[in-house]
Amino acid sequence: MNQLTRRATISAALAASALATRSVFSQEKTGSASHPPPALKGLVRKGYASTPIGQIHYRMVTPAKDTGKPPIIFFHPNPFSSLYFVYMLEEMGQDRVAIAFDTPGYGESDKPKAPHSMEQLTKGMAAALESLGYGEKGKGKVDVSGYHTGAYVATEITAARPDLVRRAVLVGVPFWEGEELEKQRKRLLVDKPLTEEPEHVLKEWKAWVTDRNPNIPLQRAYDVFVESLQSGSDIWWAYNAVLNYDARPRYQVINQPVLLLNTGGGLATFTRNILPLLMKGKLIEVPELTSGIWDVGADVLGRHMRDYLDKPA
Repeated sequence: MNQLTRRATISAALAASALATRSVFSQEKTGSASHPPPALKGLVRKGYASTPIGQIHYRMVTPAKDTGKPPIIFFHPNPFSSLYFVYMLEEMGQDRVAIAFDTPGYGESDKPKAPHSMEQLTKGMAAALESLGYGEKGKGKVDVSGYHTGAYVATEITAARPDLVRRAVLVGVPFWEGEELEKQRKRLLVDKPLTEEPEHVLKEWKAWVTDRNPNIPLQRAYDVFVESLQSGSDIWWAYNAVLNYDARPRYQVINQPVLLLNTGGGLATFTRNILPLLMKGKLIEVPELTSGIWDVGADVLGRHMRDYLDKPA
């Protein structure tokens, strides 16, 4: 038998998970949001933007009435896709266009021939926005937000394209430097060739299904689990962009307002360390959101984003 197919991989994980004796409902994390996400309304639509680095897939929600507010653009964490933000798209899409892109090589976007740098990824995202008509010469500027890997995409596009980005909201930023950066290099920049053994699949199942926030529905956890496997042995590509991105000088040149939404979790201290570097930075602590935050905390995050993005400059 050759490499495991995606279907066989998922089947192996499901079979193994049936042996688990610990209930997923015993995994609640202290400080986690205490309510399940709202039922999706089916408002999300899909599309493709043509760019010099290939087609970039996106999900989008358009409000029933044009409010004149700038669109909000989301950039996802590795190794997922715009699927990560479906609850947030419906939340923010109530009163503005809300779009989430798939990073090249992930989700349904075209895969580049080699790993891209953060600067290359960002140029692709900027080209995607321009192909949709945004920018000073089109429908105007956008607001951007990113999480984990996506926080650096949002950082770079804000620094590189002030003509395109009005404001930014960053969450869970991997602002690693010095010894911590080298530690993360050793942890994340590791070849993970596909094999016929199920250990990797079981690890992902445990992370995204067994140990999920108990308020996240099983089907939603399953969908995220499947996304975590899609990139296969190339999962490290986006991490390579993150770990070779010199973020410090980029934060120092950003002149737009930037909000740091500092949720609970392992990146809280690193996110907090960005504030002194920003010309127009603001920090809001949201420690109660620690797990599955874009699902169970969409209303909380949405409220903070609206309060910040809707205020006069």
